[in-house]
Amino acid sequence: MSARILIVDDQPASIKMLSAKLTNEYYQVLTAEDGAAALEAVVRDAPDLVLLDVMMPGLNGFQVCEQIKQNPQTTHIPVVMITALDSREDKVRGLEAGADDFLTKPVDDTTLFSRVRSLVRLKHMLEQWRMREATSERLGLVGGTVAAMDSGTGADIILIDDSTVQRDSIIDALDGDNDRVSVIDDTMPRAGS
Repeated sequence: MSARILIVDDQPASIKMLSAKLTNEYYQVLTAEDGAAALEAVVRDAPDLVLLDVMMPGLNGFQVCEQIKQNPQTTHIPVVMITALDSREDKVRGLEAGADDFLTKPVDDTTLFSRVRSLVRLKHMLEQWRMREATSERLGLVGGTVAAMDSGTGADIILIDDSTVQRDSIIDALDGDNDRVSVIDDTMPRAGS
C-alpha cells in the first residue's frame, strides 16, 4: 500500500533514519524540520500520515498536532507522535492534542510499520466514505432528500390477485398511505387461453 508520509523532526539523523526505513517499505517520504514547515507541508502536500516529534524549538509537536486537527481541511490526517517522552502525562497530552497514536523512541520497526499500515488503511477508507458522501450530495441523495424521494407513500401500484378477500385486504392496507391502486382481476381469461 503506497502512501505519502510526512516526517517532522528537528534532528536530521532521526529524519534520515525514519526516511530510509519508510522508503525501503515503498512509502513516499516528505520531511519538515520544524513545526511551521510541518503545517505548511500538511496543507500543501496532503500527506496520508504525519510522524511528528514532540520536542522541537518554536512550535512543539503538541501545538502542531492541535493545529492539524483544528483545521477542517487536515483534521482527517492521522498523526503519530514519536518522542523520547514516555510519561503517562505526555501520552495523555498527545492524545488530548488529537494524536492518533503515540510511540516512544527508539521505535521498534515492527510496531512502527504496523501502526503506519493501520492508520494509512483507515485514512484511505475514510476518504472513500467522504467521496461517496460527496457524490451522494451531488446527486441529491443526502440530507433528508432520500426520505422525501421514497417515503413509501403516494405510490402508483398495480395489484394482480385472484382472491377477492386478499385483494381487498391489500387495498385497505395501502389506503392509509395515499397510494393509487389499480386492480387487475386475475380471474379474467387471458388471450390464447
